[in-house]
Amino acid sequence: MQAAAISYPLPLSTRELALEVFALLRELDPAGWRDNLSAAARERLQRVADKLDELLRSAPPSEVFAGLYLRLQELARSLDEYTPQLGLSSQERREAWMRLRGQLAQRYDALAQTLRELEIHVPSLRPTNYRRNVFHVFSALLCLLLVEVFLTQPQLVLASSAVMLWAWGCEISRRRWPAVNRALMRVMGPIAHPHEYWRVNSATWYSTAVVLLALTQEPIVQVSGVVILGVADPLAAIVGRRWGRHKLVHGRSLEGTLAFLLSGWLVCALLLGWLHALPLATAALIALCGAIPGALAELFSKRIDDNFSIPLSAAAGAWVAINVFGLL
Repeated sequence: MQAAAISYPLPLSTRELALEVFALLRELDPAGWRDNLSAAARERLQRVADKLDELLRSAPPSEVFAGLYLRLQELARSLDEYTPQLGLSSQERREAWMRLRGQLAQRYDALAQTLRELEIHVPSLRPTNYRRNVFHVFSALLCLLLVEVFLTQPQLVLASSAVMLWAWGCEISRRRWPAVNRALMRVMGPIAHPHEYWRVNSATWYSTAVVLLALTQEPIVQVSGVVILGVADPLAAIVGRRWGRHKLVHGRSLEGTLAFLLSGWLVCALLLGWLHALPLATAALIALCGAIPGALAELFSKRIDDNFSIPLSAAAGAWVAINVFGLL
C-alpha cells in the first residue's frame, strides 16, 4: 500500500491540501482569533477550495484510493455549506468562522486518518480547549493525593491497573460497537481532541503511564511525572497557541517549550520540597532533571501520545537524579 501511495499522485497532493487545512484550522483557533484575521483566513480558505476542486476534477476513480476520494468529497460539502458569507457583523462573522472550524476539524481528522492508513503522515489537530487544560490539572492533583495521602504503594498499583484495564476495555469496545464510541464521546467530547474520536485517546495512554509510574514504588519519581505533565503541558499549550511566534518542530514553539520547562521545574520543585521536606536546592535539581526530558518529550513526541511520553520521561529524569546522581 505504501508503494502505491508514493507512486500515485493523489495521496501526496492530498497531503499538501491537508497541510493547508491544518494551517487554516490553526488560524481559526478560538484562543487567538481576532476579527482582523478574517481576510487572511478567507484567502487561505480560497486556496484550500481551489486545491480541493483541482483534486476532485483530476483524480480518476480508483478502488485503492476510494476512501481518500470520499474524504475529499466530504470536505468539499462542508466548505460549500459552512463557508462564511460576506457582509456579516463582527459577532456574526466570528460565529460563522467557528462553525466552519468545527466542521473542518472533523473532516481534517478523518482525512488525516485515511492518509495515515496509506503511511502518509500529517499532524494531529490540537485546538485550544480550556476544559481539557483544567482536566489535566485535576488529574494531576488526584494522582498526587493518591500517591501522597490515600493509598499505599501496593494499593496504588492495584488501583491504577484497574483504571488502565477499564480504559483499554473501553477502547476495544468502542471499536467493535460504534454505539459505544458515540456514547463515550458524548461524555468525553468536551475535553477530547478531534483525533480521539478515532484513535486511542490520551486518557487511556495516561492511565497506562500511571501504572508504570506506580510500579517504580518511588513517590518522588511518581510525583515528578504526574505534576510535570499536569501543570506544564496545558500551560505550554496555552502559551504556545496564544504567544508562540518562533516555531521549532511538530507545531511546537520556543515560547511554549520554555513555558513547559519553567512551570514544570518550579511547581515540581516546590511540591517536592514541601511534601518530602527536601532542601530547596535538592528539590530544584531533581525537578530540573525531570522537567528537561519532559519538555523534550513534549517537543518531539510525534507518533507517541505525549500523555504517555511526558510523565515517563519526566519520571525517568527524576529517577536518574536520585539513583545515578545521588541527590538523595
